[in-house]
Amino acid sequence: MFKNYLNYENFQRKMEKKIHKIVIHNLNNIEENLILKKIKIKEGQSFWKFSSTKLSDDLKQIKGIKSFSFRMQNDGILNIFIKEDVPAMVWKFSNKMKYLNEKGEILAFSKKKIRDLITIEGNIQPRVLAKFNKILNKHIELKKNVLKIYYIENIGWKLFLKDESCLYLPAQKIDKVLNVYKKIKNSLIYENFKYFDMRILERVYLNKDNKCLVS
Repeated sequence: MFKNYLNYENFQRKMEKKIHKIVIHNLNNIEENLILKKIKIKEGQSFWKFSSTKLSDDLKQIKGIKSFSFRMQNDGILNIFIKEDVPAMVWKFSNKMKYLNEKGEILAFSKKKIRDLITIEGNIQPRVLAKFNKILNKHIELKKNVLKIYYIENIGWKLFLKDESCLYLPAQKIDKVLNVYKKIKNSLIYENFKYFDMRILERVYLNKDNKCLVS
């Protein structure tokens, strides 16, 4: 009888086992409280109700988490290891600021300042920006020279460059236009001008003044 009682006590202790601590590792730009609110698993819940599938689904919904892994210890400590997404741009609108990834998705980052990012303004759609970023990544020299971008729907892109020049690009056929711009950039013509309007295909409007700063 005494042996049966001890077995019952051990069984009951196991059944009452709790998740008494959730530890999130490697966070730089995402707030820990945001993740704890988004995941359904909470401290104090039953150890046996933990679902790796549900936790994975919750973490996948948080924009800014590139990848993750986790480990539930026997002592009831849940360790979550996060690899954050890399921000590509800072989107400024209505006196607000959001970080975007290459796909144009808003990252769940805190307002911690991240340096050396391209600033983008305008009413931008993720799919449009994602397509533009793919093209920009093919032209690395230009991308490194971009300081700020302003997007006007159905009109095009206005790029403020670090060398104090300005480049207007069309909404469509950007790749073709940039190939022409590359030839201009590598010629002596480029040194004499600060404004390059290439919104009309097969035409380039040049000016010695940077009209982007006054228009």
